Amino acid sequence: MHSSTTTNISYSFQLPRLVLIFITGILPISSVALHALGWVPIRWMIIPNIIMMSVCCFHLFNSAQLYNLIRNGWISGLVAVLLYDLSRIPFIYAGWEDFIPGLGGWLSGTQENFTIGYLWRYFGNGAGLGLGFAILHYVFRFRKLISVGLFYGIAVFLILDVVLLLSENAQEMMFELTPLTITGSLVGHATYGLVLGIVMKKLQK
Repeated sequence: MHSSTTTNISYSFQLPRLVLIFITGILPISSVALHALGWVPIRWMIIPNIIMMSVCCFHLFNSAQLYNLIRNGWISGLVAVLLYDLSRIPFIYAGWEDFIPGLGGWLSGTQENFTIGYLWRYFGNGAGLGLGFAILHYVFRFRKLISVGLFYGIAVFLILDVVLLLSENAQEMMFELTPLTITGSLVGHATYGLVLGIVMKKLQK
């Protein structure tokens, strides 16, 4: 009884920080969506993202309980987005234009910036979504982590499609929805989700 009560108190104490870390994880990809929808320029979101990431880093180095959670989320997300990008290569050769340099242009105020775009993609979108998934797994204790990871990746794919369909400019800014791009995006996000679940499962051992 005492042990259960202690666990509940600990969880309640951690909950605000878990919510904060989850928001940190999804903020980079949300910033891209807000920009594509024409609601908030992504350059306005740079400082909020830096602040949230700094808070997350503070917890990384000052909380033994959160260290593994944050580390596993970031590592899993980085590995997953790398495999996602490898899966995109055949589709890019088939004619799917890479919009990530354009993302870098949104951030830098130029037409395109390959380096900034991919830094945001890896350390923002990829690692961030991995962090968000780590928080969800911590809260809900997924038993079939790899299957849930696949579902998570496909859910992100569906949200992306909604963004592209809702905004007249989103497809022009990112990519047009065609059989090629839909297939490539689905394969990429499924790959991301599967790898995310696999890597996170291995890191927990």
